[in-house]
Amino acid sequence: MSAEEACRLAAELNEEFGEAAFIVAKRTIASLEEQGCDERASVWRALLAILDDIAAKRIDPYAKIALH
Repeated sequence: MSAEEACRLAAELNEEFGEAAFIVAKRTIASLEEQGCDERASVWRALLAILDDIAAKRIDPYAKIALH
């Protein structure tokens, strides 16, 4: 999944589910870490970070993304 695809996924989750998307992401991270699935938990942490940035209006989820 590209960074742009992840950003759009986060935007759609945020628009559709609002705060529930954050709760699910946090619970999923905790569950995966408990199971020792650190790599999968990292993907969810990245998604949660994007959700946070969208909610705080630090990024436009539909704009081109520049990774540095």
